[in-house]
Amino acid sequence: MSEAFRQPTGPPSAGQRQHGLVLPMLAVAAERIGGLPDDGVAWAYEVKWDGMRVLADVHDGTLRLTSRRGNDVTVAFPELAGLACVRPDVLLDGEIVVLRSGVPSFAALAERFHVRDARRAAALAAAAPATLIAFDVLRLYGVDLTGRPWQERREVLERLAPSGTAWQLSPVYDDGPALLSATREQGLEGIVAKRRASPYREGARTGDWVKVAHRTVDSCVVGGWRSESEDSGRVGALLLGVWSHGPGRRVLRYAGKAGSGLATADQRDLIRLLGDVSRKASPFDPPVPRPDCIGAHWLEPRLVVDVRNTGHTDGGRLRQPVVLGVRPDLDAADLADMPG
Repeated sequence: MSEAFRQPTGPPSAGQRQHGLVLPMLAVAAERIGGLPDDGVAWAYEVKWDGMRVLADVHDGTLRLTSRRGNDVTVAFPELAGLACVRPDVLLDGEIVVLRSGVPSFAALAERFHVRDARRAAALAAAAPATLIAFDVLRLYGVDLTGRPWQERREVLERLAPSGTAWQLSPVYDDGPALLSATREQGLEGIVAKRRASPYREGARTGDWVKVAHRTVDSCVVGGWRSESEDSGRVGALLLGVWSHGPGRRVLRYAGKAGSGLATADQRDLIRLLGDVSRKASPFDPPVPRPDCIGAHWLEPRLVVDVRNTGHTDGGRLRQPVVLGVRPDLDAADLADMPG
Protein backbone atom coordinates (compact mmCIF):
# COMPACT_ATOMS: atom_id res chain seq x y z
CA MET A 1 0.00 0.00 0.00
CA SER A 2 1.42 3.40 -0.96
CA GLU A 3 2.38 5.96 1.65
CA ALA A 4 -0.42 8.19 0.28
CA PHE A 5 -2.81 5.96 2.20
CA ARG A 6 -0.80 6.01 5.40
CA GLN A 7 -0.22 9.68 6.11
CA PRO A 8 -3.45 11.60 6.88
CA THR A 9 -3.19 15.35 6.43
CA GLY A 10 -5.39 18.27 7.46
CA PRO A 11 -8.28 18.30 9.95
CA PRO A 12 -10.50 15.21 10.40
CA SER A 13 -13.40 15.01 7.92
CA ALA A 14 -16.41 12.71 7.57
CA GLY A 15 -14.42 9.78 6.27
CA GLN A 16 -11.73 10.19 8.95
CA ARG A 17 -13.97 10.33 12.03
CA GLN A 18 -13.56 7.33 14.27
CA HIS A 19 -16.87 6.10 15.70
CA GLY A 20 -18.59 9.37 14.86
CA LEU A 21 -21.90 9.66 13.04
CA VAL A 22 -21.24 9.34 9.32
CA LEU A 23 -24.35 9.33 7.16
CA PRO A 24 -24.37 7.33 3.91
CA MET A 25 -24.83 8.87 0.48
CA LEU A 26 -28.28 8.20 -1.05
CA ALA A 27 -29.60 7.66 -4.57
CA VAL A 28 -32.31 9.54 -6.45
CA ALA A 29 -35.12 7.60 -8.15
CA ALA A 30 -34.62 7.55 -11.94
CA GLU A 31 -38.16 8.75 -12.67
CA ARG A 32 -37.42 11.99 -10.82
CA ILE A 33 -34.65 12.98 -13.23
CA GLY A 34 -36.06 11.70 -16.52
CA GLY A 35 -34.81 8.11 -16.51
CA LEU A 36 -31.74 5.95 -16.05
CA PRO A 37 -28.43 7.39 -17.34
CA ASP A 38 -27.22 5.20 -20.21
CA ASP A 39 -23.72 6.54 -20.88
CA GLY A 40 -21.47 3.66 -19.84
CA VAL A 41 -18.35 5.81 -20.23
CA ALA A 42 -19.40 8.32 -17.58
CA TRP A 43 -21.47 5.92 -15.47
CA ALA A 44 -21.07 2.57 -13.72
CA TYR A 45 -23.95 0.25 -12.83
CA GLU A 46 -24.48 -2.04 -9.85
CA VAL A 47 -27.22 -4.30 -8.54
CA LYS A 48 -29.60 -2.66 -6.05
CA TRP A 49 -29.37 -5.03 -3.09
CA ASP A 50 -32.46 -5.77 -1.02
CA GLY A 51 -30.94 -5.52 2.44
CA MET A 52 -29.93 -3.24 5.31
CA ARG A 53 -27.64 -0.31 4.50
CA VAL A 54 -24.69 -0.07 6.89
CA LEU A 55 -21.33 1.57 7.33
CA ALA A 56 -18.67 -0.87 8.56
CA ASP A 57 -16.05 0.99 10.58
CA VAL A 58 -12.86 -0.88 11.51
CA HIS A 59 -10.37 0.82 13.82
CA ASP A 60 -7.63 -0.82 15.91
CA GLY A 61 -9.08 -4.27 15.24
CA THR A 62 -12.57 -3.34 16.40
CA LEU A 63 -15.60 -3.48 14.10
CA ARG A 64 -18.60 -1.19 14.44
CA LEU A 65 -21.65 -1.55 12.17
CA THR A 66 -23.98 1.44 12.02
CA SER A 67 -27.33 1.66 10.27
CA ARG A 68 -28.48 4.35 7.90
CA ARG A 69 -29.58 6.44 10.91
CA GLY A 70 -26.36 5.88 12.82
CA ASN A 71 -27.62 3.18 15.19
CA ASP A 72 -25.08 0.59 16.33
CA VAL A 73 -26.18 -2.84 15.01
CA THR A 74 -22.90 -4.72 15.50
CA VAL A 75 -24.28 -7.22 18.03
CA ALA A 76 -27.02 -8.33 15.60
CA PHE A 77 -24.51 -9.67 13.04
CA PRO A 78 -21.79 -11.73 14.77
CA GLU A 79 -21.03 -13.59 11.52
CA LEU A 80 -19.56 -10.34 10.14
CA ALA A 81 -16.87 -10.17 12.85
CA GLY A 82 -14.28 -11.12 10.23
CA LEU A 83 -14.58 -7.61 8.79
CA ALA A 84 -12.32 -6.48 11.64
CA CYS A 85 -9.46 -8.18 9.79
CA VAL A 86 -9.95 -6.36 6.47
CA ARG A 87 -7.44 -3.64 7.38
CA PRO A 88 -6.38 -2.02 10.70
CA ASP A 89 -8.32 1.11 9.72
CA VAL A 90 -11.06 1.23 7.07
CA LEU A 91 -14.60 2.51 6.61
CA LEU A 92 -16.78 0.56 4.15
CA ASP A 93 -20.22 1.39 2.81
CA GLY A 94 -22.47 -1.48 1.83
CA GLU A 95 -25.62 -3.52 2.27
CA ILE A 96 -26.12 -6.47 4.63
CA VAL A 97 -28.10 -9.23 2.92
CA VAL A 98 -29.34 -12.73 3.68
CA LEU A 99 -29.32 -14.81 0.52
CA ARG A 100 -31.97 -17.39 -0.34
CA SER A 101 -31.25 -19.38 -3.51
CA GLY A 102 -28.75 -16.72 -4.48
CA VAL A 103 -31.26 -13.87 -4.17
CA PRO A 104 -31.40 -11.42 -1.21
CA SER A 105 -34.41 -12.03 1.06
CA PHE A 106 -35.51 -8.94 2.98
CA ALA A 107 -37.98 -11.05 4.98
CA ALA A 108 -35.17 -13.32 6.17
CA LEU A 109 -33.12 -10.30 7.21
CA ALA A 110 -35.93 -8.36 8.90
CA GLU A 111 -35.95 -10.41 12.11
CA ARG A 112 -32.33 -9.43 12.71
CA PHE A 113 -33.00 -5.69 12.88
CA HIS A 114 -33.99 -5.48 16.54
CA VAL A 115 -31.76 -8.19 17.99
CA ARG A 116 -29.76 -6.92 20.92
CA ASP A 117 -29.06 -10.23 22.67
CA ALA A 118 -25.77 -11.80 21.60
CA ARG A 119 -26.95 -15.39 22.14
CA ARG A 120 -30.05 -14.91 20.01
CA ALA A 121 -28.02 -13.16 17.33
CA ALA A 122 -25.60 -16.09 17.23
CA ALA A 123 -28.48 -18.56 16.80
CA LEU A 124 -29.99 -16.53 13.97
CA ALA A 125 -26.60 -16.15 12.30
CA ALA A 126 -26.10 -19.92 12.37
CA ALA A 127 -29.51 -20.55 10.81
CA ALA A 128 -29.34 -17.84 8.11
CA PRO A 129 -25.93 -16.14 7.89
CA ALA A 130 -25.73 -12.61 6.53
CA THR A 131 -23.12 -11.13 4.20
CA LEU A 132 -21.97 -7.56 3.67
CA ILE A 133 -22.07 -6.54 0.01
CA ALA A 134 -19.54 -3.69 -0.04
CA PHE A 135 -19.78 -1.02 -2.74
CA ASP A 136 -17.68 1.90 -1.47
CA VAL A 137 -14.75 2.76 0.78
CA LEU A 138 -14.72 6.10 2.60
CA ARG A 139 -11.54 5.89 4.67
CA LEU A 140 -8.37 3.81 4.58
CA TYR A 141 -5.45 4.01 7.02
CA GLY A 142 -6.88 7.23 8.43
CA VAL A 143 -7.09 8.95 5.04
CA ASP A 144 -10.44 10.39 3.99
CA LEU A 145 -11.39 9.19 0.49
CA THR A 146 -14.81 10.83 0.20
CA GLY A 147 -13.54 13.73 -1.93
CA ARG A 148 -11.99 11.42 -4.49
CA PRO A 149 -13.90 10.27 -7.60
CA TRP A 150 -16.03 7.14 -7.40
CA GLN A 151 -13.72 5.44 -9.94
CA GLU A 152 -10.67 5.94 -7.71
CA ARG A 153 -12.53 4.78 -4.59
CA ARG A 154 -13.70 1.69 -6.48
CA GLU A 155 -10.13 0.80 -7.46
CA VAL A 156 -9.05 1.12 -3.82
CA LEU A 157 -11.98 -1.08 -2.75
CA GLU A 158 -11.05 -3.79 -5.25
CA ARG A 159 -7.48 -3.92 -3.87
CA LEU A 160 -8.86 -4.79 -0.42
CA ALA A 161 -9.79 -8.27 -1.75
CA PRO A 162 -12.57 -9.92 0.36
CA SER A 163 -11.55 -12.91 2.45
CA GLY A 164 -13.76 -15.58 3.99
CA THR A 165 -17.55 -15.23 3.89
CA ALA A 166 -17.98 -12.00 5.87
CA TRP A 167 -18.11 -9.75 2.81
CA GLN A 168 -18.21 -9.57 -0.96
CA LEU A 169 -17.72 -6.81 -3.50
CA SER A 170 -20.77 -5.54 -5.37
CA PRO A 171 -20.01 -6.27 -9.06
CA VAL A 172 -19.82 -3.30 -11.46
CA TYR A 173 -21.15 -3.30 -15.04
CA ASP A 174 -20.85 -0.95 -18.01
CA ASP A 175 -24.22 -1.66 -19.69
CA GLY A 176 -27.08 -0.25 -17.60
CA PRO A 177 -30.03 -1.37 -19.77
CA ALA A 178 -28.64 -4.91 -20.00
CA LEU A 179 -28.17 -5.09 -16.22
CA LEU A 180 -31.68 -3.73 -15.69
CA SER A 181 -33.09 -6.51 -17.88
CA ALA A 182 -30.98 -9.21 -16.22
CA THR A 183 -31.90 -8.19 -12.67
CA ARG A 184 -35.59 -8.20 -13.61
CA GLU A 185 -35.30 -11.75 -14.94
CA GLN A 186 -33.42 -12.92 -11.84
CA GLY A 187 -35.94 -11.45 -9.40
CA LEU A 188 -33.52 -8.88 -7.97
CA GLU A 189 -34.65 -5.52 -6.62
CA GLY A 190 -33.20 -3.27 -9.32
CA ILE A 191 -30.01 -1.38 -10.19
CA VAL A 192 -28.09 1.77 -9.21
CA ALA A 193 -26.16 3.97 -11.65
CA LYS A 194 -23.16 5.88 -10.24
CA ARG A 195 -21.31 8.73 -11.91
CA ARG A 196 -17.67 7.67 -12.14
CA ALA A 197 -16.31 11.18 -11.51
CA SER A 198 -18.49 11.90 -8.46
CA PRO A 199 -17.21 12.35 -4.89
CA TYR A 200 -18.96 10.70 -1.95
CA ARG A 201 -21.48 13.22 -0.61
CA GLU A 202 -22.11 12.24 2.99
CA GLY A 203 -25.79 12.20 3.93
CA ALA A 204 -26.86 13.69 0.59
CA ARG A 205 -29.29 12.44 -2.05
CA THR A 206 -27.97 13.64 -5.41
CA GLY A 207 -28.24 12.81 -9.08
CA ASP A 208 -24.73 11.31 -8.97
CA TRP A 209 -26.37 8.06 -7.81
CA VAL A 210 -29.58 7.02 -9.59
CA LYS A 211 -31.73 4.01 -8.68
CA VAL A 212 -34.31 1.95 -10.56
CA ALA A 213 -36.44 -0.59 -8.64
CA HIS A 214 -38.39 -3.38 -10.33
CA ARG A 215 -40.74 -3.94 -7.44
CA THR A 216 -42.86 -1.30 -5.79
CA VAL A 217 -41.83 -1.09 -2.15
CA ASP A 218 -43.03 1.90 -0.13
CA SER A 219 -41.77 2.95 3.28
CA CYS A 220 -44.88 3.81 5.30
CA VAL A 221 -45.51 5.27 8.74
CA VAL A 222 -47.44 3.07 11.18
CA GLY A 223 -50.25 5.10 12.76
CA GLY A 224 -52.20 2.28 14.38
CA TRP A 225 -52.89 -1.44 14.50
CA ARG A 226 -55.72 -3.91 14.91
CA SER A 227 -55.70 -7.24 16.74
CA GLU A 228 -55.90 -10.53 14.89
CA SER A 229 -59.06 -11.22 16.91
CA GLU A 230 -60.75 -9.55 19.87
CA ASP A 231 -58.68 -11.26 22.56
CA SER A 232 -55.76 -12.82 20.70
CA GLY A 233 -53.19 -10.18 21.62
CA ARG A 234 -51.61 -10.70 18.20
CA VAL A 235 -51.24 -8.02 15.55
CA GLY A 236 -53.62 -8.70 12.68
CA ALA A 237 -53.12 -5.56 10.61
CA LEU A 238 -51.11 -2.34 10.61
CA LEU A 239 -52.79 0.97 9.75
CA LEU A 240 -50.41 2.75 7.42
CA GLY A 241 -49.90 6.35 6.44
CA VAL A 242 -47.81 8.65 4.28
CA TRP A 243 -46.98 12.28 4.90
CA SER A 244 -48.89 14.91 2.96
CA HIS A 245 -48.20 18.63 2.96
CA GLY A 246 -51.12 20.94 3.49
CA PRO A 247 -51.24 24.72 3.92
CA GLY A 248 -48.55 25.50 6.46
CA ARG A 249 -48.45 22.02 8.00
CA ARG A 250 -47.66 18.36 7.48
CA VAL A 251 -50.34 15.69 7.97
CA LEU A 252 -50.35 11.90 8.02
CA ARG A 253 -52.68 10.66 5.29
CA TYR A 254 -54.17 7.18 5.63
CA ALA A 255 -52.83 4.74 3.02
CA GLY A 256 -54.75 1.63 4.06
CA LYS A 257 -54.27 -1.39 6.30
CA ALA A 258 -51.91 -4.32 5.76
CA GLY A 259 -52.10 -7.75 7.37
CA SER A 260 -50.22 -9.91 4.88
CA GLY A 261 -46.67 -10.59 5.98
CA LEU A 262 -47.40 -10.27 9.70
CA ALA A 263 -47.92 -14.01 10.18
CA THR A 264 -44.17 -14.55 9.82
CA ALA A 265 -43.19 -11.52 11.89
CA ASP A 266 -41.86 -11.88 15.43
CA GLN A 267 -45.07 -10.89 17.20
CA ARG A 268 -43.40 -10.43 20.57
CA ASP A 269 -40.96 -7.84 19.25
CA LEU A 270 -43.68 -6.21 17.17
CA ILE A 271 -46.06 -5.85 20.14
CA ARG A 272 -43.23 -4.33 22.19
CA LEU A 273 -42.40 -1.79 19.48
CA LEU A 274 -46.03 -0.80 19.03
CA GLY A 275 -46.57 -0.48 22.76
CA ASP A 276 -43.68 1.94 23.08
CA VAL A 277 -45.45 4.52 20.87
CA SER A 278 -49.12 4.12 21.84
CA ARG A 279 -51.45 7.13 22.04
CA LYS A 280 -55.17 7.74 22.64
CA ALA A 281 -56.23 9.50 19.46
CA SER A 282 -55.75 8.77 15.78
CA PRO A 283 -52.75 10.53 14.16
CA PHE A 284 -54.38 10.46 10.70
CA ASP A 285 -55.86 13.48 8.94
CA PRO A 286 -58.46 13.21 7.46
CA PRO A 287 -59.91 10.50 9.77
CA VAL A 288 -59.60 6.81 8.93
CA PRO A 289 -62.82 5.31 7.46
CA ARG A 290 -64.98 3.83 10.20
CA PRO A 291 -64.69 0.15 9.10
CA ASP A 292 -60.91 0.32 9.52
CA CYS A 293 -61.19 2.06 12.90
CA ILE A 294 -63.03 -0.76 14.66
CA GLY A 295 -60.83 -2.04 17.50
CA ALA A 296 -57.90 0.13 16.43
CA HIS A 297 -54.99 0.91 18.75
CA TRP A 298 -53.52 4.30 17.83
CA LEU A 299 -49.81 5.10 17.72
CA GLU A 300 -47.48 8.05 17.65
CA PRO A 301 -46.29 8.24 14.01
CA ARG A 302 -42.71 7.12 14.59
CA LEU A 303 -42.33 3.55 13.33
CA VAL A 304 -41.62 2.87 9.65
CA VAL A 305 -42.29 -0.37 7.76
CA ASP A 306 -41.51 -1.41 4.21
CA VAL A 307 -44.59 -2.52 2.29
CA ARG A 308 -44.56 -4.30 -1.06
CA ASN A 309 -47.60 -3.41 -3.17
CA THR A 310 -49.00 -3.33 -6.68
CA GLY A 311 -49.58 0.41 -6.77
CA HIS A 312 -52.16 2.82 -5.39
CA THR A 313 -55.88 3.34 -5.88
CA ASP A 314 -57.27 6.68 -7.03
CA GLY A 315 -57.96 7.39 -3.36
CA GLY A 316 -54.33 6.85 -2.39
CA ARG A 317 -54.74 3.39 -0.80
CA LEU A 318 -52.07 0.73 -1.29
CA ARG A 319 -53.09 -2.18 -3.52
CA GLN A 320 -52.40 -5.69 -2.17
CA PRO A 321 -49.95 -4.51 0.52
CA VAL A 322 -47.55 -7.01 2.11
CA VAL A 323 -45.54 -5.95 5.16
CA LEU A 324 -41.86 -6.80 4.64
CA GLY A 325 -40.63 -5.64 8.03
CA VAL A 326 -39.90 -2.75 10.38
CA ARG A 327 -37.21 -0.29 9.26
CA PRO A 328 -35.28 0.79 12.36
CA ASP A 329 -32.82 2.56 10.08
CA LEU A 330 -35.54 5.01 9.00
CA ASP A 331 -37.34 7.59 11.09
CA ALA A 332 -40.91 8.62 10.30
CA ALA A 333 -39.94 12.28 10.33
CA ASP A 334 -37.28 11.59 7.69
CA LEU A 335 -39.94 10.34 5.25
CA ALA A 336 -41.67 13.71 5.21
CA ASP A 337 -38.90 15.21 3.07
CA MET A 338 -37.52 12.08 1.44
CA PRO A 339 -37.78 12.01 -2.35
CA GLY A 340 -37.83 8.73 -4.24
